[in-house]
Amino acid sequence: MSAINGFVRSNAAFLLTDGLSYFKGIPDDVNLNKAHRLYRLNAVVAATGPAQFGEWLSGRLAYKSFDNLIKTAELQITHHFQRYAREYRNGDAASCVVLAGWHEKEDRPAIYSIELETAGTPKALLVRQSAEFEEKHVAASLTELPIISMPPPSLEEFQAADYDLIADLEKVDPESYLLHCMEIQRRKRFDGRHVVGGHAVLTTITASGVVQRLVHVWPEDQPGSRIEPVPIDWSAWRAERAAARSAQDRVARAGRG
Repeated sequence: MSAINGFVRSNAAFLLTDGLSYFKGIPDDVNLNKAHRLYRLNAVVAATGPAQFGEWLSGRLAYKSFDNLIKTAELQITHHFQRYAREYRNGDAASCVVLAGWHEKEDRPAIYSIELETAGTPKALLVRQSAEFEEKHVAASLTELPIISMPPPSLEEFQAADYDLIADLEKVDPESYLLHCMEIQRRKRFDGRHVVGGHAVLTTITASGVVQRLVHVWPEDQPGSRIEPVPIDWSAWRAERAAARSAQDRVARAGRG
């Protein structure tokens, strides 16, 4: 399992991904970068499900441009997912694949997603039994989205964390807005386990290129140990983030001066 959060504004697309991978239900790595840059494109691919699938997929997609990739992405991703499940997962896998990039012809950013499963397998059954995916058609077509959150918190979880679901995406701070959502995901359980953490990497895609930076680390998450998030006071968390942003803004203004 992975966490992928993102949104699009007029001049950029943003993705925030966590850093965990698992072996037999226990983290074996906490420092993965799961948003994989596509060669010579202002674009990345990320995937939930098997931690290695996104990187494996990134080296197999064929394209001449981001526009060209999107035209054939659904067919390509479906084909490679089925192959990966067959060759590496004993035919049992579920994944949400996210493509984020810059459309050359229309000169704009975009995020696309497709959810896949090997139908009828244990992983597919587990996904369908999860409340967040109830009555959801998992094997959907490639769809352009203005905002994405996988795995999706419930409305009650968003409300408990006082998350702004109607925020102006042109004005929010991407780091804080997406990390807030990831902290909610981090406290969810999937198949009885917490599955989000390690660290958080923010990917920013613009007409100029792709920039990635580490924006948060959960030091309590260590390989070989179960993920046990510490309790969180959401009011204090938001106040701390606001203070940190103010300090960063002061430093930036001083540097420009």
